[in-house]
Amino acid sequence: MDGGVPARRPGPGRRLRAGASLLGVATLLVACATPVEPVASRPTGAARLDGTPFAGLSACGSRPFVAVVRGFTTAGESAEGPGSSPSSDILGVRQDGSVTPVTNDLGSYAFGLADDGATVYASPTPDVAPAARAAPADGVLAIDLATGRRTPVLQATDVGEVAPAPDGSTLALTLPPADVPPDTGTSSPALVDLPAAANPRRLAPPATSRAATVATASRDLTWSPDATRLAFVVTLPDAAQEVRVTDTTSGATTTLHHVDATVALQSLDWSPDGTALLAAEGRAPSASGRSRDRAVEIDATTGRATVVLRGVGGDLAYSAADGSHVTAIDNGGSVPVARTWARDAGGRFVLTASAAIGAAAELVAADRIDIPRCAMR
Repeated sequence: MDGGVPARRPGPGRRLRAGASLLGVATLLVACATPVEPVASRPTGAARLDGTPFAGLSACGSRPFVAVVRGFTTAGESAEGPGSSPSSDILGVRQDGSVTPVTNDLGSYAFGLADDGATVYASPTPDVAPAARAAPADGVLAIDLATGRRTPVLQATDVGEVAPAPDGSTLALTLPPADVPPDTGTSSPALVDLPAAANPRRLAPPATSRAATVATASRDLTWSPDATRLAFVVTLPDAAQEVRVTDTTSGATTTLHHVDATVALQSLDWSPDGTALLAAEGRAPSASGRSRDRAVEIDATTGRATVVLRGVGGDLAYSAADGSHVTAIDNGGSVPVARTWARDAGGRFVLTASAAIGAAAELVAADRIDIPRCAMR
């Protein structure tokens, strides 16, 4: 099941994910910093902020959207009942910050966007499983962004996250492990060839793994640009987390990065050149209330982590073809704000664009952003 629905509207740096309650407790602890490289000081004469959302992105030909988000609107909040959470829809975002619904049934969607910007692969989470079924059956849909047409791709039990490979040949998704009952909050990555004519094949854990997977999280399924490697985050029983990478040809899985239970890995995105992974690390605030969240780039070969942003959490994605820009959604105000940072000469990212999105559509929060590679210049 998609664990991406919060108990309340998300705040800055808050992650909506399977296992969120476990991580919420963990982030209240005093954080122990993971050894990383130092950050260069902010350069003088930094560029003035641009008021255009998604600075530097361009539409993919005639396709209307430069990004797609999972959003929470006032309609979703008003539909919230006792003990439930606001429901989400998928929304396309244009360069001017206006949004158009891709779905409009408040289905609490997990999704992945194809690199050509034409298709969203989505898995809606049903609110209540039919009584006739012991476990909910989730479908994976292919939604054409130009026409809105929905095509069933796969039917499976308890589908979580979905991520199409860059070449469109394979779909990665999360499913309950074969030896674990469904609907228990436990999931692991699996692959299915497209079009889906066969059952998904689950990825084997590393031989040296300390513990089984407890959960995998949204956007934490990310493909290398050449579609040969799949990176993902797992949460272990002690609430520690790991970034793992699987070679989809050999099936070999390695652990690239590890953080303890005081850190919540909030997003993961593969760099456009395939050499690094961008991860947002959520940490408990300082005693004065200052954010201690940060973003690191992880070398895909050595696992060495370098801090590139401080005070930034939530969902973070590369937004330039050369890896020179990253973009995130900030929910700190009354409407979501798209923020973009550009890499300076020292390798640090500096804020260059900031603008609200979705105000006219009554979008109050967004926890998941996907940018097609065709929009990156």
